[in-house]
Amino acid sequence: MLILFILAAVAYGAATFAYGSRATEREGEDDSGPFRYARLLLAVAAALHVFAIGAQCVHGDHPLKNIYLATSFGTLIAVGGYLALARPGKGLDALGPVLAPLGLVGLALGVMFSDVVGTAGTVPGGKDVGSAHVAFASAGLAGFTLAAGVAGLYLGMERRLRSKQFRPGGGGLSLQGLDRLHHRLVLVVTPVFTLAMVTGVLWMVEEGGLQLMRGRMFEVAAAVVAWVASVALLVSRAIWGTRGRRSAWLTLVAFLAIVLIVVSYGVRS
Repeated sequence: MLILFILAAVAYGAATFAYGSRATEREGEDDSGPFRYARLLLAVAAALHVFAIGAQCVHGDHPLKNIYLATSFGTLIAVGGYLALARPGKGLDALGPVLAPLGLVGLALGVMFSDVVGTAGTVPGGKDVGSAHVAFASAGLAGFTLAAGVAGLYLGMERRLRSKQFRPGGGGLSLQGLDRLHHRLVLVVTPVFTLAMVTGVLWMVEEGGLQLMRGRMFEVAAAVVAWVASVALLVSRAIWGTRGRRSAWLTLVAFLAIVLIVVSYGVRS
């Protein structure tokens, strides 16, 4: 297990360096040097991350055991989703320098705090509901991470276009393409996050009733904010055709709320 962790951490670090090396290249220059191996290194890191989680499962430290292991699994899903989306020429390479260190942080949290007991493991009567909640929440975290990353790319590209800053030979997705990809990601992840909310409420009711829910009001409020922001994005686009900057900012608000939920759970654990 320790060897897998070290190898995965080194691979994530190498991928972070490779993606970051692109910033040192001159504009208009073909991608060369370490950057050309960035996607391969990230794929190797993700594969080693999978094996590390598998080794933890063998010892009983599965992703549904606590928030840290769930976060590790969620970041792995986000990295895997990025690798599936960021095919050559798609213009999503700018997310690499974010996803690579994020995967490393998730891996480290899952390994360092694997012994913490929490979530479904502490709920005798609601273990199935608790496990479902953690699974949906992990998938929701991954989905909103990708959606927020694409939304950030959209805002950054729009700002460069407004200030007439262009990268010669940049290629990749247009603003319209980024907006369409962003909408599809939110469209997929919102139902998953809704299921995470429903199962989370059921789990708290089974464990301690309304009294426990009152003690978790911060997480409940943050979840409501994230859900309302994502639903508002989808509804406003379907009815009024709202898109672009407003949709991107709504996604970032939802992502920030989810991050606050994860941090709150981690502090409580």
